[in-house]
Amino acid sequence: MDPQHRILIVSYLFPPNGGIAVQRALSFAKYLPPLGWDVHVLKGRNASGPVQDPGLCRHIPPQVRVHGAFTPEIPFEFRHRVWKILSRSRNGQRTANALCASKKAGSPAPVSTSAGGPSLAARFARRILCPEPEILWTPFAFRKACGIVQREKIGTVLVTVPPFSILTVGATIKRRFPNIRLISDFRDEWLGFYLKDFEYQNGDYTRRRAEAIERESVEASDLVLSMTETSRETIRARYPEQPERKFACLPNGYDPEVFEGFQPRPHEGSEIVVTHVGTVYKTASPKYYLDALDALPEAIRGRFETRFVGRIVEDQRAVLEDRKSRIKVMGFMTQEQALRQIEETDFLLLTMTNEISLPGKLFEYLATGKRILALAAPDSEVARIVAETRAGWCADPFDPEAVQAMLLRAAEERDTFVRSSWPPSGPDWDKIRRYERPRLAAELGELIIARA
Repeated sequence: MDPQHRILIVSYLFPPNGGIAVQRALSFAKYLPPLGWDVHVLKGRNASGPVQDPGLCRHIPPQVRVHGAFTPEIPFEFRHRVWKILSRSRNGQRTANALCASKKAGSPAPVSTSAGGPSLAARFARRILCPEPEILWTPFAFRKACGIVQREKIGTVLVTVPPFSILTVGATIKRRFPNIRLISDFRDEWLGFYLKDFEYQNGDYTRRRAEAIERESVEASDLVLSMTETSRETIRARYPEQPERKFACLPNGYDPEVFEGFQPRPHEGSEIVVTHVGTVYKTASPKYYLDALDALPEAIRGRFETRFVGRIVEDQRAVLEDRKSRIKVMGFMTQEQALRQIEETDFLLLTMTNEISLPGKLFEYLATGKRILALAAPDSEVARIVAETRAGWCADPFDPEAVQAMLLRAAEERDTFVRSSWPPSGPDWDKIRRYERPRLAAELGELIIARA
């Protein structure tokens, strides 16, 4: 096969690791081969991920070769305990979460940055593991990647982040093999999101290191991908000397095959079921939704039951406690199990207080056709997509009256469902299908070939 159609995808997390962090790399590995690509994947062989979902492995085509490189990163739960010990400060438990509480996308969870920072030992550990613990994987990954590139005659290397430190793997490969096409794929915006909202990545030293890594990567790359146009423009603006054609937007999406058997069905009981799927962390906190719900009259509030499917970061557990409304915490579920829960829900809950970030679960929500209750800024990426797809409603999380109005509207529409059909007006499926992963894989192939 022509080297132009041989690609190595470098993704720290990959099935059997689970969660939203693996979906992008998995989708490329699944849908590029039918388009004529020879696909190799390099992952952390013993990567420390918070959840496992072995069922995702069935989506890896047999012709895709998955390679593993050792990582000295300590196991997720053990790392959490060690960081607790190191973080002896006034904000104790919350600081302890900084290193390992969520791993939303292969990185630490955002936590409170209240007074009384980490201990000297914790600061030393953070300096050594700068900008994040996964930096320990990079020399092993580089060595393994070089062997794959040489042996398999790879023409393109795609590095998908976070964790962002593995950008150094791509830049180093490019120096070693200048004719390789290097793609840096930003699933989240690093400097404007992670360094802003993730406590572990706060600090001047970490920011300087992050800025240096990102610049090196962008300058070495032939293509820099972002999930949204806002993110693309934000990254582009930091490097005005780089050519415009180097920067492109390739959105996240959903796998239509996963939803082929999706069967919406009524749940048992008369309550209004609202379901949140995915990790609960600071910028995705349900606080604003629950506060608004608690403030409604009991006659309305008592009709709602909110279900949380997924992990809850420790600093967010208190947000769910002592509430007036009914809450069910259901824990992590595999993708297949979570879909069964969604089938019987009335509404899907999404919160994102960072305007530039676009949670991957939004696209899987879209694929269900269920009405979305989104709490996000009116000018955010979340609000834009919810509006253009007509998939639900959006309210500013910092406007309690707007959130309450959305909940009252949901209750009224639920009554409409009981009396007639659901929903009264459906989503725009033509707009939603824009985010099907086979289409996005085809777009990726075209973007790569255009840079040959």
